[in-house]
Amino acid sequence: MPNHEDKVCPACGKVFECKLGSITICHCFSVHLSKEETCYLQERYDDCLCNECLCKVPKQYQAMQEYAAQIQAAETRIFKVVFPNTTNHYDTLFGGTALQIMDEVAFITATRFCRKRVVTVSSSKIDFKKSIPADTIIEVVGKIVRLGRTSLDVEVEIFKEEMYEAKREQAIKGVFTFVAIDENKKPVPII
Repeated sequence: MPNHEDKVCPACGKVFECKLGSITICHCFSVHLSKEETCYLQERYDDCLCNECLCKVPKQYQAMQEYAAQIQAAETRIFKVVFPNTTNHYDTLFGGTALQIMDEVAFITATRFCRKRVVTVSSSKIDFKKSIPADTIIEVVGKIVRLGRTSLDVEVEIFKEEMYEAKREQAIKGVFTFVAIDENKKPVPII
C-alpha cells in the first residue's frame, strides 16, 4: 500500500495525487499568492499542491505579484448599448458580436499592460450564462489573470444592465491568450 503522508493537504487532510503538470491550491490552504492568482488556479484545476510542490508554483504566477500595480492599471472597462442591428433573430446580442467586443477589450488590456504588439492566439472557457436583449447597457471588463514569458491571459466579463432599472448581472465570461511579437512577427518577452 503506498504511503500518502507527503500527499495530504496540510490544511484539510485531503489525500490527493500531486501532478506538477496540473497544479492548483487546495481551496482551504493559504499560500503567498495574490487573490487573482489563487482564483485563476482554483478555477482551472481540482487537485491540491503538496508542501513539496508549493515552491514550484510557476514563475508566471509569481510575476503577477511583482507586476500587480501594472496589472491593475491595465484593467479595461467599456460600456456599450445593445442596439437592434447587433442582435439575432431572438432579439438578443449575437454571440459573434459579443466575442468581437470581448476580443477587442482583451486586446486593449494586453496592450495597456505590456505596450507591445500583441496578437490573439486563443480563446477558452467562453461561458454564455445569460442572454443580452436589445436596448440593454453592457459593461465589458478585461483583467490580466496570467503572465508568461511571451504570453498573457486576459479574462473578459460582460455584465448586462437594464436600461431603466438598477439591475446588473454577469452574462458572459471568457479568457483570451495573447502573445507579444516583434516587427517580424516573432514572439518576444512581454515584460
